[in-house]
Amino acid sequence: MWNRLGALPPYFGGKRKLLGQIFKHLPPPGEAPVFIDAFLGGGSVSLFAKARGYRVLCNDVALRSYVVGKALIENDHVTLGTEDVTRLFQDNRGGSDFIERHYAPDVVTTRHARFLDTAFANARAAPGTKNWLLLLLLVKFVLRMRPMGNFGAKTIIHQVEEEKWEEMNPHYVRDMLSRNVCGHPKRVAETLRQQINAGVFSNGQANEAHQRDVFDFLREVEGDILYLDPPYAGTSAYETSLKALDSILEGLRVEPRPSVFSRCGARESLEMLFEASRRFPIWVLSYGNREVELETLVRLVEQFKPVVVAESFRYVHLTGLSSEDHRERNREFLIVAKGDR
Repeated sequence: MWNRLGALPPYFGGKRKLLGQIFKHLPPPGEAPVFIDAFLGGGSVSLFAKARGYRVLCNDVALRSYVVGKALIENDHVTLGTEDVTRLFQDNRGGSDFIERHYAPDVVTTRHARFLDTAFANARAAPGTKNWLLLLLLVKFVLRMRPMGNFGAKTIIHQVEEEKWEEMNPHYVRDMLSRNVCGHPKRVAETLRQQINAGVFSNGQANEAHQRDVFDFLREVEGDILYLDPPYAGTSAYETSLKALDSILEGLRVEPRPSVFSRCGARESLEMLFEASRRFPIWVLSYGNREVELETLVRLVEQFKPVVVAESFRYVHLTGLSSEDHRERNREFLIVAKGDR
């Protein structure tokens, strides 16, 4: 299973380390066949549920997450060949220089920007599921080019652009060497192709990926287990921290539109979500401790579900970029709730 998870993009909010905890309280697919992931994000929970044999219905309003859903959750047999990687490098005369104009050398180097302008144009022209697989490969490529996945760092990319190796942070140098950042893009793309193919499999179910507002999605789907991992109040919004990636993927400058979960406080946004989720028999909720304590969260869930199991874990995102204080204080809450009020 861990080999399959390597197909996913390394988003900082990912739940890979908590998969065992998330699923240990849940009935098997034979008892609860349909698993709904309302906030797909990086895709680890949906991919794990698919591997366990659930029929997975996943959703996320963000295109970067929808790409994951189409390429790995809904797709059960199409893979990328070496000829598909070669397709990314085919010259397309008159193609856009959008990435080079707007994101070099702050986000990626000029050399990589030129490759990405060509590659995205070719990926978007690919037929059917190959389109989603190639877009996923390029999303992973962009993330791989960033120092430790951090889109805020500009100096390091400028230093790579100007080959000022002696001025670079040695931790970043080691990180870049381990990911072959300075190598030819084709070598990196081939590595990513193999990673993605390892995540393509059939579980005998008709799995679906959606790109909807979460409240619209929840009104229209039916299922047995509902996994909720909304943006955590008081934390950095994905649409802000991943703005550059979203713009590169869309092919135009996008302005962040914070979700209701980022705009509102924890209690207000969660009450709206729980009300919309009332009819689903089993809930699994992931949430952070920035604005709410576990006891408060449990009391809120108990207004909707009578049987509640709650756990708290020390959990750190972006370990290499987190302060000692953040690593000490950060907690991830997990709640499994069942029954009807």
